[in-house]
Amino acid sequence: MADDCFIAIGSEDDIIDCSRIACNSEIGIKYEFTQEAISKAILVSIAQSGMLIVARENGNAETKKSDASRIIGFAWVEPKGAFAQAPYLKLIAVDEQRRSSGIGSMLLQEFEERTRNIGRAWFLLVSDFNEKAISFYERHGYEKAGVLLSFARDGIDEIIMYKRHE
Repeated sequence: MADDCFIAIGSEDDIIDCSRIACNSEIGIKYEFTQEAISKAILVSIAQSGMLIVARENGNAETKKSDASRIIGFAWVEPKGAFAQAPYLKLIAVDEQRRSSGIGSMLLQEFEERTRNIGRAWFLLVSDFNEKAISFYERHGYEKAGVLLSFARDGIDEIIMYKRHE
């Protein structure tokens, strides 16, 4: 389970590990992510208003030493990335050896907690082929709000999902 990890805010030093995890994710493989491109995009994002939330193993919430623990998942967040007023979860990914262990749920919960006071809902896009991700978000209270046809790639639709909060 995910009891051997903790969640923290990531830094520039964590981007390489996060990009590796992203490239090995279902969407990373399908969209042919490269570590260089994802690393650059995350770096630009967090240099502005973006946030990187990481899950680390072999540590605890008191120490939080990045050099003492390995990154096993992350959430890339744009706090006002949805319509310039609501939190947008740009990408969430978990190391392939740790998937289905609760880490994704922990990252999603941290995203929601850290952005609860921004806007009235959380937003994300999920590719139509990614049935596991769609099911994951629905289990966490997200609803389908629409479809963007061939938005990022021809032949792949992006499902707009959101969850209201007060």
